[in-house]
Amino acid sequence: MAKGQPSPVLQGIKAFFKWLMILLGTLLLIGAATGAIMACYAAGYIQSVIIPEAQETTAALDLIRSDVDLTSAIYYYDSDTGAYEVQETLYGTANRVWVSYDEVPQDLINATVAIEDKRFWTHGGVDWIRTASSVLSYVTGGRQEGGSTITQQLIKNLTGNNQVTVRRKVLEIFEALEFDATHTKEETLEWYLNVIYLGRGCSGVYTASYEYFGKDVSELSLAECASLISITNNPSLYDPYTYPENNYERRCLVLEQMYDQGMISEEEMNAAMAEEINFHSVEIEEEETTQLDSSEYYSWYTDTVIREVALDLMEVYEVEDYEVALQMIYSGGMRIYSCLDPDVQAAVDNVYGDTSRFDGNQSDGGQDLQSAITVIDNDTGAVVAISGGMGEKEGNLLWNRATRTLRPPGSSIKPLSVYAPALEMGILTPDDLIEDSPITLSDGTTYPTSNSGRRFTGDMVTVDYGLTESLNSVAVQILNRVSPRYAFNFLQERFGITSLVEDYTSPTGRQYTDLAMAPLALGGLTYGVSTYELTAAYAVFARDGIYVEPYVYTVVTNSSGEVILSQDGYELATNADGTSSVRGYAAGEAVLRQSTVDDMDEMLQHVVTRGTGTAAQIEGVTVAGKTGTTDDDYDRWFAGYTDDYTAAVWTGYDNADTVNYDGNPAVDLWHDLMEQIN
Repeated sequence: MAKGQPSPVLQGIKAFFKWLMILLGTLLLIGAATGAIMACYAAGYIQSVIIPEAQETTAALDLIRSDVDLTSAIYYYDSDTGAYEVQETLYGTANRVWVSYDEVPQDLINATVAIEDKRFWTHGGVDWIRTASSVLSYVTGGRQEGGSTITQQLIKNLTGNNQVTVRRKVLEIFEALEFDATHTKEETLEWYLNVIYLGRGCSGVYTASYEYFGKDVSELSLAECASLISITNNPSLYDPYTYPENNYERRCLVLEQMYDQGMISEEEMNAAMAEEINFHSVEIEEEETTQLDSSEYYSWYTDTVIREVALDLMEVYEVEDYEVALQMIYSGGMRIYSCLDPDVQAAVDNVYGDTSRFDGNQSDGGQDLQSAITVIDNDTGAVVAISGGMGEKEGNLLWNRATRTLRPPGSSIKPLSVYAPALEMGILTPDDLIEDSPITLSDGTTYPTSNSGRRFTGDMVTVDYGLTESLNSVAVQILNRVSPRYAFNFLQERFGITSLVEDYTSPTGRQYTDLAMAPLALGGLTYGVSTYELTAAYAVFARDGIYVEPYVYTVVTNSSGEVILSQDGYELATNADGTSSVRGYAAGEAVLRQSTVDDMDEMLQHVVTRGTGTAAQIEGVTVAGKTGTTDDDYDRWFAGYTDDYTAAVWTGYDNADTVNYDGNPAVDLWHDLMEQIN
């Protein structure tokens, strides 16, 4: 080895560190580049997705107004006066009375800020110090502490979105920043103190003050303010009635925080800690709670309007919680323009209010016979009347059998799933002949096993006769030509039936599907259909093949008169005299050829004139429709139409049982209603 030349070992070590540095440098460069790329992607995602969502959330929250006078109302068009009249004034159902910021004692404001968000007055909706501390604690496995500010808590309370995901937390941060930028701190605190849950059914500090202290919130002492805000941390754990010791300890913590933050003196803190609070509730005066209760129950139609508007608010404004959407309606000062026809609804109420017609028709288990109906105006496609049950309505927002109960439709599905598809495909006409016999399917089974109470004659009968007499043999043979898949898709895509099941496995392992002969040809659907959707489907025949998704309102405005929801085709216009009116028409879709409509209309008229639906005949009125009865006689249906209206009626027992009625009660109800309104 030459003198002064490094040894091979030393050269090796140098080479190793050289390549190590190159490798580390490369990794750092890759990491930096990757980080930069990810940062750019994150920035782009935040800019294009997160921030717009945050802005939408703030816009949605602004639909909730803090003024108790901003009650919402549902309107209907009065054809006699040519103006919109109030159908119903809506009142909230939560135990809440809104109190303005200047009515809240300063001690309660200070107590809230001290224990919930001490940098509230200085941050921009997000406390970055608290957030960083919470993240660090989470990463290091330390004690988990909440990083949410009052603004963030308010947004979670209003949206009902409590998902524990990174995306949700990032969105919440930007929602809080957006909200803080568009609202004053006083507004945020006012909202927060009016929406927080304080146990025992109390939402907001006003009703909670009466519940726990028997006095108005403006009269609370420092100790009572600290005690009240203590409850919100955990309403069960800090309930002053159930756990007074816990509430006292939390009260002391609040007072200590107020002292440490310079909000109260040491003497005030000690006096408030020593104060003995007399917890007792009193009932709030009636005039102070008029928005909490309604002396009269909403009609079935009003229930339906409220539910549909709430669901649309959730979809359009991405509101996660149904109760929050309801609160938007109750306190948002909305004007909801409904499609109610008061004369038709009055006729429905008259027919469905008469429970004596079903006297003696109880099930073997003692259940009363029930029914539901939906009525659509053929000109507009709008739902103009509805009833979710027989007899006197006994509450608000009850389970509505017309819109939410799904029951197998029996043979009333045949015109939609069998005959209309076959005519539309052009594979047969009403006069074509089909043998009145069962067929053997590809799996070797013979189907159907019964024929609507008749024997299989083996005779050749027309397609028209098969529908008129509701022959299962004819329906099965036609469906076999159409194919279950085509019929299944036809029901969904042409007639708007959304409750079909393609493939479902129950928790017990049982397989269910409506993509089969029995459900589609005979109506034994897994879940069934609602009168709401079945009526809209039958209205296609009455509307020259045009399908319109059922709707009960046209336009909804906020308290400023801005349109926040509308059905396709409708808009709010200002008249010359300054009043508002709804203009437009429902946007429908042509789903059947006119020739199919004409053939179906003629055959459905024959069902009424000489088939299974003769009890639906009305003197001087052209009636078309179809009956339906399910296995074991659990459900009875009639869906039909006149020139003016389409309606579907279901009758049965809430818990499926054999219907004890001579004839078809659905046909009788349908007839009695249509006789009044045609």
